[in-house]
Amino acid sequence: MKKDFHKFSKTVIAAALLSVPVGAVFSVNNVGAKTVTSAEKLFHYSKKTLSKKFAKAGYVFKLTDATKGALYKSTGKPYSTKVIKKIVKNNALFKVKKVRPIHNGMFVDLVSKDGKYKGSTTYLTGVYNKNTEDEKLKPLVQAELDVTTARDNNKPTAELLANELTGHEKKIALTSIKELKEFVKYGTMGEIPVLLIGKYPD
Repeated sequence: MKKDFHKFSKTVIAAALLSVPVGAVFSVNNVGAKTVTSAEKLFHYSKKTLSKKFAKAGYVFKLTDATKGALYKSTGKPYSTKVIKKIVKNNALFKVKKVRPIHNGMFVDLVSKDGKYKGSTTYLTGVYNKNTEDEKLKPLVQAELDVTTARDNNKPTAELLANELTGHEKKIALTSIKELKEFVKYGTMGEIPVLLIGKYPD
């Protein structure tokens, strides 16, 4: 009984953080289970719509790892460790061209800003959004992570943090809040906010 109450308490706090109904957050607690049952449940929207969402973010993604296998060519062969290290060292930026399900997971097809590198990597761990390194956005990123994992905390709501920002950061924040609400509503891996790619689950 205590375990169930604790789970419920975390759910209530997550709802408060995002200012959404409590019932809408329950799907988040079970997102892991949902994302491994079948490829059809990996995302709520179509692959085309999801791909457009990521492409719209532009060249904001970096590889998370400098080891062989971090990025695969269209031939199915990985880029060499030497090339991968060069990509990471040069802070090469990538854009997501397409999101696609692979078995019980998802892959993203990437192209570098200079057009030199093209390939695929894992959806949640292969790349991360460079905007998470923005000091002004870090509090928002943490608040959103707290919502997605339904953790207890006393932070201001994610929406409040977003509205306190200005300029480019505010634009990013408001878009992310909209995506976060969809993630809470549908609880599917495809609806994880673009800003949190590479951070969720942290």
